[in-house]
Amino acid sequence: MLKWLLLVLLVLPGTIVAQADEAPVRDCNLARRTYDNPFSDNAGWSMRRYQWHAFYAGLSTLAAYGIHKTTKLPSWASAAIATVGIGLIPHIRGGLINHDYAVNPRDWGFDLFDRAAPTILLIGRSGKTWQSNTLAATTFIGGYFALACYSSP
Repeated sequence: MLKWLLLVLLVLPGTIVAQADEAPVRDCNLARRTYDNPFSDNAGWSMRRYQWHAFYAGLSTLAAYGIHKTTKLPSWASAAIATVGIGLIPHIRGGLINHDYAVNPRDWGFDLFDRAAPTILLIGRSGKTWQSNTLAATTFIGGYFALACYSSP
């Protein structure tokens, strides 16, 4: 299961070719301040890019926990709902339906990976050993640094 998750989240976004208006720009300055509007189409604020990434990973984890506690769904289902709901649905709405920005599969892949923090945490905790927790942490950190240059905010 973990091997397939790694394949989908790390390898696939770099190999997908989509119809885009322009080639994805690689920006590895994670300390640059950027604006984003996470809860509204017309109101937001500025933070450093790595802060946005931590914010969204934390938001996804908090959402998964809230979904799990309020609906009593299994942990894996709550993590999957939060990952897709916060990582992919906004791109489908903004990029494919409203055409607010170009389709950028690498940015979408990073966002889906970053918002998969609760799923990766759950997979790591399922092994109930320090090795599985370490593997999950290094998977998340390695994936973050491999894809972060392609993220939009």
